Amino acid sequence: MKFAAAQFVDHSVPLTGLVELPNGPSLPFCREDYRVRPEIRDLYQSRLIEMWDVDAQPLTEEQRHSALSLDDVYVPVGQVAFLYQDYLLVARKIPLGDMPQSRVPFNMELISVKHFPGMFPLSLIAVLLLVLLIYILGRMVTVRIGHWIVHKFESLIISRLPVVRTVYGSVKQVTDFLFSENQIEVRKVVAFEYPRKGIWTLGFVTGESMIDIAVVAGEPCVSILVPTSPMPMTGYTMSVPKSEIVDLDLTVDQAFQYIVSCGVLVPPQQRFTIEKLQARLKPEQDSDSLEEISSS
Repeated sequence: MKFAAAQFVDHSVPLTGLVELPNGPSLPFCREDYRVRPEIRDLYQSRLIEMWDVDAQPLTEEQRHSALSLDDVYVPVGQVAFLYQDYLLVARKIPLGDMPQSRVPFNMELISVKHFPGMFPLSLIAVLLLVLLIYILGRMVTVRIGHWIVHKFESLIISRLPVVRTVYGSVKQVTDFLFSENQIEVRKVVAFEYPRKGIWTLGFVTGESMIDIAVVAGEPCVSILVPTSPMPMTGYTMSVPKSEIVDLDLTVDQAFQYIVSCGVLVPPQQRFTIEKLQARLKPEQDSDSLEEISSS
């Protein structure tokens, strides 16, 4: 953010045209290493002559300071110079050994000190610009030219990298499947007992399992992606019989929030309360009572 701002805001002046100031006062942080314009040098010398008395002692440091206006003093930084007042702002913040020695780095530090009261506003602007940039890139990708650019990038660069092309292709298929706006009939959130009975695990149904597994299990099986917390893009692929899975009233986004938060963010419709539990169990209890009455 500071680098981008330094490309548009420049507080420096060319070093050419500035001259040294003979017999000038020593200034904090730069001593006598500063420059002035030629007319300021002549004016300074005239003021010294007016102050000087042949019979008096040499001019003191305070007198020389009073003859020079700090608004007319420039400090060299590389091939340019900055006003002494601006140089003082940066020098008070950064140790002299770490002072920038060129125009752009010095402008970066000066902008952050002079135009922003702290790092929070600068960081906030940087975040907002980053979000805007991501939004613009996303909008570009959704149009035809964006699809063409992404396709060319994948075919000309990604596809030629030996290891990256395999990993990228697999990850892209998974992310396209999970985050595609097209509704897939078999894509749903389920729960099943894993790694042992009594412990329930969330997973995403990605499709039908293999025929050989279904033959051994004696019933149709489904392929389930079991993501890990808090990074749901990694996990395990399992084949589970359909009779052992429980469909959950969850969207894919809500399931991802639950997994990423390690179970902290529970969707409202799945939040546990005694009243909800009793309401869910009551119909089952009523049906059991009716069966007992009919059998008797």
